[in-house]
Amino acid sequence: MGTSKDLALFRAERDALAFLGLLSSLHLKFDPPIGSASGTQSQPTHFHGLNIHGLIIDNADGEVLALENNQIHAHQSPVEHGEQRALRTAIARIGAKRPRSPSTTVEDYYRAQMFYGAGLADVDFLTKGATIYTTLEPCPMCATTILVCRVKRTVFVLQDQKFGGAWITIKKQFYDQFDLTYGQLDLSVATSPFIQQVQKIKDQISKKVEVLRKDGVIDTLIFDHLVEDLRTAFEFFGGVTANDLVAQGVGNAANARTLRDLKQVCNIPT
Repeated sequence: MGTSKDLALFRAERDALAFLGLLSSLHLKFDPPIGSASGTQSQPTHFHGLNIHGLIIDNADGEVLALENNQIHAHQSPVEHGEQRALRTAIARIGAKRPRSPSTTVEDYYRAQMFYGAGLADVDFLTKGATIYTTLEPCPMCATTILVCRVKRTVFVLQDQKFGGAWITIKKQFYDQFDLTYGQLDLSVATSPFIQQVQKIKDQISKKVEVLRKDGVIDTLIFDHLVEDLRTAFEFFGGVTANDLVAQGVGNAANARTLRDLKQVCNIPT
């Protein structure tokens, strides 16, 4: 994989692509909030679900395994979170891509092969198992499901100050023997012209989020108020090409695959 600098660039570039893919998906599937008939409802509902999306990428080759959005209202079901839907889609894809062998039990398959691979080296979290990216930190239900599935790496864009943090507690108590990692998106580990541009979009959103929180907007509704930023990210992503990716070797090939797949999922010409 090369030097630690090469690895950091690979990671930051992949995370930047995932960030743009999530925001583009939010833009394309944006679900306008619906207030009450009297206009006094402080926490609006939505047509299909909350504006929270989940993305899963195969660390082995950069394939986008799933990109799904919250659908709790469309299905009238509280379990239709973006992460839950993404995991179900990704499980089906992995089952076809890397099917379980007859000599492997179902339990061993999902504990060691589906979204997981043992190893604590930095490179292991980019080349083994899978990464799930979410626009908002997973709630306790989704954090538990992610751990049950042994997803190698979990990355979230915004911290959920009310429902977040469960992954750490549950991991320590029940899954501490597994080599898994969890944390907020951080693009500062490496830089390139592409990553710098994505960082600007991320910084602008972070500033607006601070203001929204001070105004009392709850975390699950923050993206309702970022319509223009979602459009900016989508328009920028439309102009990104494989030539903007500067990671070397395996990292470049994997990130180019991620870029191609994300654009295809979002119906953006490549």
